[in-house]
Amino acid sequence: MTKLSEMISNDEVHAREMEDPEYRSEWERTTLAAAVALHVLKYREQHELSQTKLGALLGMSQPQVARIERGDHTPTLATLARLCVVLDTEFNIDIRPSGRPAKLTNEKARKNASLTSFAEANADIVLSVA
Repeated sequence: MTKLSEMISNDEVHAREMEDPEYRSEWERTTLAAAVALHVLKYREQHELSQTKLGALLGMSQPQVARIERGDHTPTLATLARLCVVLDTEFNIDIRPSGRPAKLTNEKARKNASLTSFAEANADIVLSVA
């Protein structure tokens, strides 16, 4: 049996896995979608909605809601707009050349706990959900 003191954290496992270019590429490809998926799942749980009921509010089918919640594909701007209106939330997306500090990101977005960031094609991408 492994002792608790010998176990490694999720962060340590993730850091090791990020050294693998294939893992890193897939993680970066799905990070934005996963952040949105988590927010939608939390909303649905807090409001005790089924995927079908949330879909009706969003004007989407249940399979469309399921695809968003799986986090496999980055949602379009139109889908994010629909989610922000129905879920009464804000998605702040900041995309800038790698290494350049944010200029336009608002204070609320910077302080938000649901901040996700990653690099893609020499650009830094930051998503905050409020």
